[in-house]
Amino acid sequence: MIDPNNLCGTAEAAAVLGVVKQRIHTFRKRDDFPKPVVILAATPIWDKDALLAFKASWKPTTQEQTTTQE
Repeated sequence: MIDPNNLCGTAEAAAVLGVVKQRIHTFRKRDDFPKPVVILAATPIWDKDALLAFKASWKPTTQEQTTTQE
Protein backbone atom coordinates (compact mmCIF):
# COMPACT_ATOMS: atom_id res chain seq x y z
CA MET A 1 0.00 0.00 0.00
CA ILE A 2 1.21 3.49 -0.82
CA ASP A 3 1.73 5.92 2.05
CA PRO A 4 -0.27 9.10 1.30
CA ASN A 5 2.57 11.11 2.85
CA ASN A 6 4.86 9.68 0.19
CA LEU A 7 2.94 11.06 -2.81
CA CYS A 8 4.31 13.75 -5.11
CA GLY A 9 2.66 15.97 -7.69
CA THR A 10 4.65 17.59 -10.49
CA ALA A 11 6.13 20.33 -8.30
CA GLU A 12 7.16 17.86 -5.58
CA ALA A 13 8.57 15.43 -8.17
CA ALA A 14 10.68 18.23 -9.62
CA ALA A 15 11.96 19.11 -6.15
CA VAL A 16 12.82 15.47 -5.40
CA LEU A 17 14.75 15.19 -8.67
CA GLY A 18 16.32 18.65 -8.43
CA VAL A 19 14.94 19.83 -11.78
CA VAL A 20 12.51 22.47 -12.99
CA LYS A 21 8.86 21.43 -13.28
CA GLN A 22 8.97 21.56 -17.08
CA ARG A 23 11.59 18.78 -17.09
CA ILE A 24 9.06 16.37 -15.55
CA HIS A 25 6.98 16.58 -18.76
CA THR A 26 10.06 15.50 -20.75
CA PHE A 27 10.90 12.73 -18.28
CA ARG A 28 7.39 11.29 -18.64
CA LYS A 29 8.25 10.37 -22.25
CA ARG A 30 11.12 8.15 -21.08
CA ASP A 31 10.57 4.41 -20.71
CA ASP A 32 12.56 4.33 -17.48
CA PHE A 33 10.66 7.13 -15.72
CA PRO A 34 8.16 5.90 -13.11
CA LYS A 35 4.53 5.80 -14.14
CA PRO A 36 2.20 7.91 -12.00
CA VAL A 37 0.15 5.98 -9.46
CA VAL A 38 -2.83 8.11 -10.51
CA ILE A 39 -3.48 11.03 -12.84
CA LEU A 40 -5.71 13.74 -11.42
CA ALA A 41 -7.15 16.65 -13.40
CA ALA A 42 -4.50 18.99 -11.97
CA THR A 43 -1.41 16.75 -11.96
CA PRO A 44 -0.08 13.20 -12.15
CA ILE A 45 0.82 11.73 -8.76
CA TRP A 46 3.97 9.66 -8.22
CA ASP A 47 5.26 7.55 -5.37
CA LYS A 48 8.30 9.32 -3.90
CA ASP A 49 10.22 6.05 -3.52
CA ALA A 50 9.84 5.37 -7.26
CA LEU A 51 11.15 8.86 -8.02
CA LEU A 52 14.12 8.35 -5.70
CA ALA A 53 14.92 5.03 -7.42
CA PHE A 54 14.82 6.80 -10.80
CA LYS A 55 17.06 9.58 -9.46
CA ALA A 56 19.62 7.03 -8.26
CA SER A 57 19.86 5.49 -11.74
CA TRP A 58 19.46 8.68 -13.82
CA LYS A 59 22.52 9.99 -15.60
CA PRO A 60 21.68 13.48 -16.90
CA THR A 61 22.67 14.39 -20.43
CA THR A 62 24.50 17.67 -21.00
CA GLN A 63 21.19 19.31 -21.96
CA GLU A 64 19.45 17.98 -18.85
CA GLN A 65 22.25 19.29 -16.65
CA THR A 66 21.60 22.83 -17.90
CA THR A 67 17.98 22.72 -16.75
CA THR A 68 18.44 21.42 -13.22
CA GLN A 69 17.69 23.61 -10.25
CA GLU A 70 20.59 25.17 -8.42
